Amino acid sequence: MTAPFDPQTQSETWWADEGRRIAAQLRDMHAVLIVGSSAEHSARVALGIARVESERRHVALGDLTGDAAPLYAVAGGEDAFGLTDCLRQGLPLNDIARPAPDRESLFILPAGSPPVACAEIIAHERWPKLVNGFTQAGALLMLVLPVDAPGIMALAAATGGVVLVDVPAVRARRLNVIATVTAPERVRNELRANADRGRQRNALIVIATVLLIGAAVWFSRKNVMAIYHAAITRGPVTPISPAPLPDAPPDAPPARAAAMPPAAPSVPTDTVRLTDPVNPADTSATAAFAVEVMAANTLAGANSFLADNAKETSRNSATVSPVTVGGSATVWYKVVVGASHDRAGADSLLAAMRRGKVLRSGEGRVVKVPYALVLANNIEQSNARSLHDSWLQRGFNSYVLVQNDGSARLLAGAFETTAQAAPLASALRAAGVTPVIAYRTGRTY
Repeated sequence: MTAPFDPQTQSETWWADEGRRIAAQLRDMHAVLIVGSSAEHSARVALGIARVESERRHVALGDLTGDAAPLYAVAGGEDAFGLTDCLRQGLPLNDIARPAPDRESLFILPAGSPPVACAEIIAHERWPKLVNGFTQAGALLMLVLPVDAPGIMALAAATGGVVLVDVPAVRARRLNVIATVTAPERVRNELRANADRGRQRNALIVIATVLLIGAAVWFSRKNVMAIYHAAITRGPVTPISPAPLPDAPPDAPPARAAAMPPAAPSVPTDTVRLTDPVNPADTSATAAFAVEVMAANTLAGANSFLADNAKETSRNSATVSPVTVGGSATVWYKVVVGASHDRAGADSLLAAMRRGKVLRSGEGRVVKVPYALVLANNIEQSNARSLHDSWLQRGFNSYVLVQNDGSARLLAGAFETTAQAAPLASALRAAGVTPVIAYRTGRTY
């Protein structure tokens, strides 16, 4: 007897399995579009392909929908710069590539600042150079995007072709289709049933709203508009018939152009180096644990805390880590203190800061931040202070960790993922410095 089909569990696996099934058809490709009407289904197919191909080469999987949740489930949340920022501001993909925790050769490229699926991004002139870079590196770039995305023809022309995910062939007659994935009838029926239930629910909402307005008219014509506005502000009423999606939401927040460095000059090839931190041999020696004592919405606020608690924070290698949080374009400045090889060391530092009244009871938390940006390496300890002060004058809160050989390493920031380092990396690049990501190793003074 066949077990009943559960769309909540089996459907997710089915889409990924289909991606694995067609992966061999992409074996000689270096850039492919995964195109569908459902961002979630397209993302799961793309992940299935990526799991197979990343066994033999580097794979970067990018979101050009702004809503490909399965991709972010693989490599953390959406609190990072993304593809739109790279294209609008001339940033390299290395600044946003987020490695999958279970696979060194698979990277997720977040969408970035909205709007995402618009002609400005989809038909950007930089895509051919990026594709050329992946070709030269022998890697694979896969981009998930909506079938109706404006500019899709230009992007498809720059790549090896498209994989259609549950899209009728008639809607892709001008595209070079490499493979297709079509939902089986049981999945389609469930999708249709969900859509019908959604339409019925929306119809009931509309009817209820009309009745509410009618009741308002009955009791007091003067209050009709007030009651109507009160009704519709309790929740959006989705139209019963789906309308074409606009190129970009009319109320989309502006891109972070003012906060980013000027665009870099274009080059014939956009070389992509999807590599690990520069010191992979130091993974087991990483001083990953620290104490996050606060998060300020301005750099001045973070610096003020450091100045008020200079004695306690300076000897424990305090730094300021600018990061974006929760998909917002707002940069928060996290003050991170300490560098311990185990959680116990960070717990001890947190307790000491609370006893010393640097933090009140309940303030601060232990975090795992294994990555940092390297400002200087193999320096004499006697020179570390003057070097630290020179970077501070340039606006960067650096700190020193002493290595096992007695030398010192000057670092900036402390990050949970390499992608989180993007804001600070951009600031360094704007200051004329090439950012280098590394595992945090060593000890405080």
